[in-house]
Amino acid sequence: MRPGSRSCCGCGQNRRMCKMERNVLLLYMSPFGRNPNIHTQTNEAAVQELRKHKEGPDYILALCSELVRTKPTVHLPDGKTCTTVEYFRDVFLPSVDIPAERLVVIPVPDSMDDQAQFRAISLLLGKIEAEDTLSIDLSGGMRDTAMLLVTAARCMRDLRGVETRRVIYSELCPDGTSRIHDSSMLYNLFDLITAMDEFFSTGTAQKLKNYLQSEGENDPVLHMLLTCINRFSDDLALCRVQALNEDLRQIAQALQTPPKESKTLISLFFHLLNDRFRMEFEGLLASQENNRRALDKLPELVSWCAKHGLYQQALTLLCEQMPEYICSHIFLQPTESGLKYLETRKENKGKPWVYPLFHFHFCRMALLQQKLHYTADLRLNRNRENEDGNILFGVASAEEVHDYVKEAIDFGQLVIDHKVQRQVEGAAMLYQRVIHYRNQVNHANDNSFGLQSDRILPLDIAHIEQLLQDVTDYLQELRPMRPNVPQGAKALPVTMTISAGMALAL
Repeated sequence: MRPGSRSCCGCGQNRRMCKMERNVLLLYMSPFGRNPNIHTQTNEAAVQELRKHKEGPDYILALCSELVRTKPTVHLPDGKTCTTVEYFRDVFLPSVDIPAERLVVIPVPDSMDDQAQFRAISLLLGKIEAEDTLSIDLSGGMRDTAMLLVTAARCMRDLRGVETRRVIYSELCPDGTSRIHDSSMLYNLFDLITAMDEFFSTGTAQKLKNYLQSEGENDPVLHMLLTCINRFSDDLALCRVQALNEDLRQIAQALQTPPKESKTLISLFFHLLNDRFRMEFEGLLASQENNRRALDKLPELVSWCAKHGLYQQALTLLCEQMPEYICSHIFLQPTESGLKYLETRKENKGKPWVYPLFHFHFCRMALLQQKLHYTADLRLNRNRENEDGNILFGVASAEEVHDYVKEAIDFGQLVIDHKVQRQVEGAAMLYQRVIHYRNQVNHANDNSFGLQSDRILPLDIAHIEQLLQDVTDYLQELRPMRPNVPQGAKALPVTMTISAGMALAL
């Protein structure tokens, strides 16, 4: 073998030439010979257990204290004495047909402080490769040794995708034999905890579903619940807003049936998880249980998205559903002439009138401060001239919003219940900011990035979260309100779509 090339399992071949994947055993070597009635070394049982199930080990990484490396505590049949490491390497391993060179000794002090633990983990990580499969023997060491070995294994799993197949420990019996205990299922609960953390921080249940399948958990109630939650997460991530109501209905139905009773630790965790799901979806499912309309879930959905960092989804929900929500709670609609103008735009055909109304009146109001630069439908003209070059990306001030709403009413474009003019102006300011941020998030190379102006909203998480909170508070304020139709006006159904030739009698 060339100098500098590495052997994978002690077979003498280069790693690239050897097709055998390494089964690596991590252990802390226990001293031999402290009990004169026991003529074995604690870690032997773990090696024999793995050999019995044909799981290697092909490579043994052993944390070895000064005691096991330097103290000759083992009395051999020929009368000689040797250290525990020498016994393990030269006597025990050959007896189970494992070449002595497969043992890698990692020196550690008899008692490890934080610095020693750091060094030990560093040495372990440096000797484990992405193709390896780990087993852990927790039989030896101090009280913190088990945590150290588990930490090393978890680091390799998360950083290099190295899986841990077995976690075992041996118990020395009074008759000198050893009893093996398997803690692999307990170790695998780390995966459940990781999956739970992923859902409650990001909103996706795919890891939870995968964990259930990998562990053979066959409770159909839990599978159905996680399937429904994962579908909800997928629809939300893909902004399929129309599917969310059905997803929440199915989640509510799945939560009605408790998981089956079981005495296992995994089952206990999933019972707790089921309770946590109820808390997680409490706000969203309350509207379902109270038979409220799907639209009324909007504030809770936006809050849920913001909590899980799904800012684009929250902004999309508001962009698509905020107009209908607002017009369902306060009276705001176009006049007959205003509606006829919306009908002239081909892009509006087939859409509920609330959506183009908001886009026409509330998304480009800032442009009206210099009216001569813009066409009748508020688009910029070709020269895009203005004082600071930022007007295309700006948002209106409260004063401009007030003046615009008043002007739109005076010119016969809007009809409102004048008692709620404050709410109308609030809707205009908030919706304009929602569209501003949604466009910037959707188009990362937006030219507005880096522009400096008091009209440009800062593009950062803190300001987006604050906007989402402001919008949610506003929507909650509207929730108990109902449209008060002014005398002589006729309310349009908020779901009515725009089509050619439509007329509104006022």
